[in-house]
Amino acid sequence: MRYYDEFRALLEKKVSGRSVRTFGFEYELIAEKPLSADDFRRVKESIPYPVFSEVNGQLISQEGMYITFEPGGQLEFSSPPIRADELDLLNSLIAKIESTVKTVRETASVNYLPIPFIAGRATVPMLLDAQRYRDLHELLGRVSDRGREMMKGTAAVHLHVSLMSFDELITMWTFLCSISRERGFAMGEQRRDIWNRTDPSRCGLSCAGSEDISSSETLFNRLICFALKALDLHSGIPFGKIDPCPSFDDFLVHFTTIFTDVRLNTKGMTLELRTLDSRPLHMFRATWITFLDTVHRVMDNNS
Repeated sequence: MRYYDEFRALLEKKVSGRSVRTFGFEYELIAEKPLSADDFRRVKESIPYPVFSEVNGQLISQEGMYITFEPGGQLEFSSPPIRADELDLLNSLIAKIESTVKTVRETASVNYLPIPFIAGRATVPMLLDAQRYRDLHELLGRVSDRGREMMKGTAAVHLHVSLMSFDELITMWTFLCSISRERGFAMGEQRRDIWNRTDPSRCGLSCAGSEDISSSETLFNRLICFALKALDLHSGIPFGKIDPCPSFDDFLVHFTTIFTDVRLNTKGMTLELRTLDSRPLHMFRATWITFLDTVHRVMDNNS
């Protein structure tokens, strides 16, 4: 299969030598009111220094947590890899999120809320001008009726768990698919309706269908096939039908635009659960601990 060998080799290389499993999160908040370009500029200027310093174009903390923004101005905090026993690190990261949101509110007069959805954001200005975001915005406006709300009107929590080997891909995928439907981890009704009406070629790989996937090999093939059928952002045709055949690096960039409930994240070679609605930080901390405990129980049972 196209890209299979290179992708398999990349996965194997990134997980080789890992001795300790790590976890991670992406935590998003959404502005209470739509942001203008001037609002967005003030938000970025208000990020507290030296809590976050610019390194290679990224706003990053001493612990390695970095800040990014979504097209509607949503504020996102992405953690470094965290071991299960590093609760002090988790508490430090949560404290920095709290203090940063407070500073933005007091300095830029923008109030960020830990909620999953605010209506009416489909037509607000796009605040990111990178070509990939412009292409995605245009594509989702053509193929769906709620995709632009997903881009600019939603906020989520994503949870990451590192893969320790290729062979455990199926075990961890099955586990994440299972809890993606459980209370506390499942997507709320509002975000689910948006998700289902965004872009089936990006969001439509159902975890419910994973029962027919019997091995890591089968699953890996399924993930590649799904990505090849997903529409290319620029051309709007399935990626696998582009002629001439794009490079493997192009495929990896395209792979980052797949928005399934659970996805393989190639940056750290983690599996990523994307169904959690944004929530207050005290609730997130409890969810994090439950997630870690459940992962360890599942993996112990399969060892």
